[in-house]
Amino acid sequence: MATLDNIKLSIHSLDDVLTCINLASSLEIAAWPKPGNVHRAVDFESTRFEHFLAGISAILPSFKDLCTRIDNKYENNVVNFSFVNLGQFYLAAANRMMSWQKGGNVLLGHILILAPLAASTIICLKQKALSFNKYKENIERIINDSTPEDTILLYKAIRHCNPGGMGKIEKYDLNDENSLQEIKLDNINLKKIFSLSKGYDLISSEYASGFQIVLAEGYPYFINSFNESKDINIASVNTFLKILANHNDTLIIRKSGESLANEVSLRAKEILEMGGLISEKGKETIINFDSYLQLQKGQLNPGTTADLLTGVLFVALLFGLRY
Repeated sequence: MATLDNIKLSIHSLDDVLTCINLASSLEIAAWPKPGNVHRAVDFESTRFEHFLAGISAILPSFKDLCTRIDNKYENNVVNFSFVNLGQFYLAAANRMMSWQKGGNVLLGHILILAPLAASTIICLKQKALSFNKYKENIERIINDSTPEDTILLYKAIRHCNPGGMGKIEKYDLNDENSLQEIKLDNINLKKIFSLSKGYDLISSEYASGFQIVLAEGYPYFINSFNESKDINIASVNTFLKILANHNDTLIIRKSGESLANEVSLRAKEILEMGGLISEKGKETIINFDSYLQLQKGQLNPGTTADLLTGVLFVALLFGLRY
């Protein structure tokens, strides 16, 4: 497996960060045949590949605003990263994503996954601290130093997107009109709210754990897969399968239950044991698996896994991936 020791950020500017964001989202949606998802060869009934392309273009100005704000506000030896204001970004990006296409919520997961990863990159550049360990440390500080206002704006962004299959927590429930006031009174920042929901949502688990799946599992596996195949699509699909094999997709769990989600993950593991997309048998099996999942009309869509793959691709690009 790839080692995380001694690797350094390979980008140099805000424009480089934006390029990595755009590429990561584009490569994720294009990866074929990413089983059960919209990809370059398959559309859903009301959500098409082109809707994702529109969303990717639409959210880039919001990422530029986030990165520019951090670049302008960061000061040497700052002790609190609350100035990042992730909530402000969530709401702005969600509004732009929804207003530029008619396929519904296509990229909320990308928005949530990429925001702290991009913010950490800008801070690392300002610090002239380019190591992987410093990058990970800054991600954790950004999340830990977030504010209740970030959480309130997160809730507003999610409500605007109206995503399907949302789970519920006992307190601060997304659909409870009293939640916003309770979040403010109880001082619930992003770290706290995502820790409460980490048991039923992999994106929440990433925020609560410092992006363990993206950084410690997905990224090293992706690099090794790319080095073996020399093919960006093969590495992307196989990494998707690896994450899915290791973690039942929580979107599937919320829509169809734990048992079916477990069956999907076990199938992903079996395909990887065949070599995944790098082998002819694996390729044929993936195509058949994709066809089966597509017949379920989104009920077995590993959409959260796809969002995590976007984070992996972004980190890989930051640390030197070129194809």
